[in-house]
Amino acid sequence: MQVKRAGVVGAGTMGAAIAEVLAFNGIDVVLKDLDGGLVEKGLARVRHYVDELVQFHAERGDKELARIKDLGVTLTEQQVAAVRARLAPKVSRQRGDEIIGRVHGTTTWEPFGNVDFVVEAAFEKMEIKRQIFEALDPVLPEFAILGSNTSSLSITRLARGLRHAPQILVTHFFNPPVTLPLVEVAGGVETREDVITDTIDFLQGLRNHRYPLVPIRVQESPAFVVNRLLIPVLAEACFALQDGLASARDIDQAMKAGAGMPMGPFELADLVGLDVTLDVMETLHREFQDPKYRAPPMLRRLVDAGHLGRKTGRGFYEYA
Repeated sequence: MQVKRAGVVGAGTMGAAIAEVLAFNGIDVVLKDLDGGLVEKGLARVRHYVDELVQFHAERGDKELARIKDLGVTLTEQQVAAVRARLAPKVSRQRGDEIIGRVHGTTTWEPFGNVDFVVEAAFEKMEIKRQIFEALDPVLPEFAILGSNTSSLSITRLARGLRHAPQILVTHFFNPPVTLPLVEVAGGVETREDVITDTIDFLQGLRNHRYPLVPIRVQESPAFVVNRLLIPVLAEACFALQDGLASARDIDQAMKAGAGMPMGPFELADLVGLDVTLDVMETLHREFQDPKYRAPPMLRRLVDAGHLGRKTGRGFYEYA
């Protein structure tokens, strides 16, 4: 499987980041959304991810030298030069501009007529994703592979009856894709075996800003592996907060300091989006009928109020 040109449908937080990762690996990407304003926001996100990366590389040497100085260590000129050489920028401004230049925005389906691989990264709603699949199906080349970034929906249902059904599968990236390497890959009933293995091989050859991507094969099941295990933790954290067991900040601190989580459950929910978290909870509860997946009233109230986390400036926490 060779991918020279890819497409991403949905220029939101996830779609833009997936497009940037593909472009970071030398692939030309067409990024689509419903209107020009949304596309421009997506392209701005791509530029932001790249600019942060360029700045990180440009400042690595100075930050390391400042850290050493704070330790009370005085380096010779030769040692300073060695530190700067070791931490010389690997992503220059020129390379950053090349990455940005590989992502092209569109509001039409026509540019998808010559792509090799597409990732759909729209809202986690069956009807929305299905409409996108139906629009892509007659446009994509016969050989193209179509992956959905769904975190909980049935890929078999999404692909049912489509011409490309044998080449449709789940490619579930994790937020933010520019730093988290995991991709859950799952085929549907109609997905060809070689499409699954070729997609895994392709993803294994990519890397994000920090790590090589880590695709894992999972069976088609609601929420797959990570969210199936994680959602009950997020739900129980909400119930603990509702019961007044501790504050949101203290619960987050407890799970980081006591359970080794890199982020607390409320920090993570705000990052993912409370609407997305609620959608996954409802899907799991509907599919399994297990009370451990029930959605806490507190979470529903926040979503009803439009407080969806970082993307709206307010969720369990407030953001400037």
